[in-house]
Amino acid sequence: MTGPRLLNADWNFWPGHLAPSAIWAVCAELGFDGLELGVYDPDVELSPERVAEAAALARHHDLPVGAALFSMPSTRWPEGGLASAEHRRRAVNAAIETGHRAAGLGAAVLGVWPGADPPHAPDASHDGWARTADSLAAIAAAVAADGIVVAVEAKPGQAVASTADAIRVCGEVGEGNLGVLLDTAHALAGGEDLDLLPGEAGAGLVHVHLGDSVGGDADADLPPGAAHDFGSFLAALDRTGYAGALSFDLYGAVASGGYTGEAASRAGLKHLRRVRPARG
Repeated sequence: MTGPRLLNADWNFWPGHLAPSAIWAVCAELGFDGLELGVYDPDVELSPERVAEAAALARHHDLPVGAALFSMPSTRWPEGGLASAEHRRRAVNAAIETGHRAAGLGAAVLGVWPGADPPHAPDASHDGWARTADSLAAIAAAVAADGIVVAVEAKPGQAVASTADAIRVCGEVGEGNLGVLLDTAHALAGGEDLDLLPGEAGAGLVHVHLGDSVGGDADADLPPGAAHDFGSFLAALDRTGYAGALSFDLYGAVASGGYTGEAASRAGLKHLRRVRPARG
């Protein structure tokens, strides 16, 4: 398959309790171009010891860190994150620190998933929406000097619930290094038409998570091709000239016990190589 770089997320292997050395070895053997690192707390997942280990593994396997995702699930942020009047400063600071440390590993993208914030009208007059926008603006401004692009991930049932919401908030913020993270499984679960989304996001699309979904399950994270053919979506990406990375997000499928991280990755690769064979 040619086109944008293909990354695998390390969190796809977390349910199987694989050590980083094993994750890097599997991803290198499967032919990925790099890794995306999952972060809940930069002082844990990107501690000095883990950063040093990741740097050494990246060199050893010639498999760089392409991106990092700072995730804020409600289990870790029960009172909200970026939209919270009380807790957003802590959330913003943690995201910024994640960006700084990820940049030190060579990452070009900092994904931000504001999963702890409940849904509200995407209207600048709404306090929660306005705080979300202000928080994202602060993160983007703080990591700009690191050469990092911040990518906002949407998910149904949350403050940034759809790709349209992510496009809207990025437009309102207006920071040049703030864009959209399109998670295909989330978009499918929300009833969005994947083939239209690359054109709608345009140049604002800066990162893609590849996963499949069926029955409106936003947490399914099935391998691409499990329920939908991704050929027309990838063609739509090509038509826009998208040059960012594609990253497998398969955590739900692995955590449910339906796949190992390696098996889910192999299944997704098999489908992508069928619908988008190498050219040239």
